[in-house]
Amino acid sequence: MSEGLGDPQFFQRKKLRKGTHFVDTPYSRQSPFSFLHLDLRKHIDSLCPAYSPSETIGSITKIRELLEGVNTRVYLGRPGGAPAAIFNPALAALQRRLDHLDQVQVTCQDVTHATDYLNLAMKIYDNETARESAIQESVDAAVGLDGGWNVELNWADDIEPDCCWWHEGFLIMVLELKNVVGLDGNPLLQAIVDYGKIISQEKYRHFQEFCNFPTVLVGVAENRIDISIAVCVGEIHVTKLLTLDVTAGFFASDNIVRLARVFKALSCCQKDLALYYGEVRQKTTPPLSSLFPKPTPVDPSIVLPALTYKQFLTQAGQPTSVLVGLGDKRHTAMYIAALDSTENDVIVKFTARYNEKAHRILASAGFAPKLHFCGRVVGGLYMVVMDRVDGKSLWQLQIDEKPIPAVVSEHVRQAVCLLHEQNIVFGDLRAPNILYEVSKSCAVVVDFDWPGMHQVDRYPATLNPANNWPEDVVPYGLMLKSHDLWQLERLEGLCKPDA
Repeated sequence: MSEGLGDPQFFQRKKLRKGTHFVDTPYSRQSPFSFLHLDLRKHIDSLCPAYSPSETIGSITKIRELLEGVNTRVYLGRPGGAPAAIFNPALAALQRRLDHLDQVQVTCQDVTHATDYLNLAMKIYDNETARESAIQESVDAAVGLDGGWNVELNWADDIEPDCCWWHEGFLIMVLELKNVVGLDGNPLLQAIVDYGKIISQEKYRHFQEFCNFPTVLVGVAENRIDISIAVCVGEIHVTKLLTLDVTAGFFASDNIVRLARVFKALSCCQKDLALYYGEVRQKTTPPLSSLFPKPTPVDPSIVLPALTYKQFLTQAGQPTSVLVGLGDKRHTAMYIAALDSTENDVIVKFTARYNEKAHRILASAGFAPKLHFCGRVVGGLYMVVMDRVDGKSLWQLQIDEKPIPAVVSEHVRQAVCLLHEQNIVFGDLRAPNILYEVSKSCAVVVDFDWPGMHQVDRYPATLNPANNWPEDVVPYGLMLKSHDLWQLERLEGLCKPDA
């Protein structure tokens, strides 16, 4: 994380609309958002899978092309991908309900629907058609909405999903079914291909700027139910939420109630998505706002900062006017935004690990950007909002062949001492994580994903051993203060006393 924290005048500030999440500017030749608009079109045009859903899941070559091809646009955790819930509150609500099923309230009628489904799902059928015919009515009743079963979509390459649920022409849920687990392919993967085929069609082109097509994907095989959620932000990101094997036996009562709660969560989600798509149909949201996160706090009592998103940041932390992929080898998502309360530029970061205490210690001493917010959001990530710093990373200074002043190592050493006094190891004092502010002749440290307690916390398992580390720094190794001191010595060797 580097250049995104610097150069706040990278683009001339435009008047911001309060209460929105994106700068509402025309797609003029002078506007950076014209590039984003065109890049989105290009990405979505390439989303449509080349083969039919059944052909894709029946061939390992086609599956590999879909998930690992040269122009991969579908991410479902392998090799990577962002949590879909951070982009849509309706999907976040579903994830929260499924994560806390004991809090989902059900009625006697809900339990009856679940009982009907369980009794039908556990039977052995001669083929998929027989199983599908048996469960249709109970599934529609449990979800609370009649689906379109086996309807050929001649406007979407003639695909014929087992069932789709719609609202005003928008897909809110798709189900694919297999008669037996392990036979005839993965129904959830087939639902993903359905989704890609549908949302990439011409009929949705006018809505691509106004929504990220949130959808629930359901795979059914025998007595197993797989539930995932998906969004399209130039790429398709799929998050698996639940795998449930419905059984009877000694625990039949508990299993039926659990299934009833799962169906209730799906029913609530289809209503939430109907409200969302009703707004999309009116095009009331700012153009391109759906490409940026709209997270839901884990703690409902917490109010997230009001932001107006402006730009993406690359993995190196540099501002860009085109889409930034969140798939392979990405562990964070970063953006430039304006804090609506002040209109000042901030950096917004989503990451699985963050040390708020370490950041605040250094920010209070002037050795880190001011931290406005740090909290958990649904999807398992931290949302971090901090000031954007008018500075350049040491990495960028090295690229530009600019000298690194000695004051940098002096300030970083003071910052490390403050952390060590609290028994905290920073862990990653590499050049991209140290910024130099020329106007103030000072250094600040950024990227607090790694800091942890000395001899207690561990480095991420994803640490790259190929980078320059002390010999005893290894993936998932214990964090030691001596590691910071080793990196400080290297930093001092890079600095020029007379710069």
